[in-house]
Amino acid sequence: MELKDTVAESLESRGLWRRAARRWLTLMDQVTEDAEREAIARRRERCLGLAANITPDGRRSETRRLYKIQSRFSDGY
Repeated sequence: MELKDTVAESLESRGLWRRAARRWLTLMDQVTEDAEREAIARRRERCLGLAANITPDGRRSETRRLYKIQSRFSDGY
């Protein structure tokens, strides 16, 4: 059994852990197999754990850093 959801995985790759956890919860409502539910629950708990470890200031500084990098490249550097 392989868990695949492009939306949830995309949110995870961008570091949007709470939104990814919400997406996994929505998917949990759609599956019927207990094994799939357990796997989704573990994946969701992982997202919530990662979300708890990021402080708001950490998110702000990371976002600012990425914005500066992006603006440098759009200015022709």
